[in-house]
Amino acid sequence: VFDLRKLLPQTEEYDFNIHIMDFKPGQFLNVKEVHYNQHGLLLLEGQGIYRLSDKWYPVQAGDVIYMAPFVPQWYAALGEERSRYILYKDTNRDAILTF
Repeated sequence: VFDLRKLLPQTEEYDFNIHIMDFKPGQFLNVKEVHYNQHGLLLLEGQGIYRLSDKWYPVQAGDVIYMAPFVPQWYAALGEERSRYILYKDTNRDAILTF
């Protein structure tokens, strides 16, 4: 399984999360994920294959991916070096405000 480093606190004060995700060669997301919030990532190192819905995209360092809400997604690291990406996602997009 991949390594995840959270760069911001997971609290309601923050309207988004930023994570660094590291994958050794051959590692992958263990499930096909579907989220209510949009995501974006920048592949910093390595290469892999990203699945969005039913389409497969080869990716390499420098590529940017946008993941719309409710679109199934999955990733696997390919090649002989680790892959690393920085991930942004909305978290409190429809937060309930109380005064």
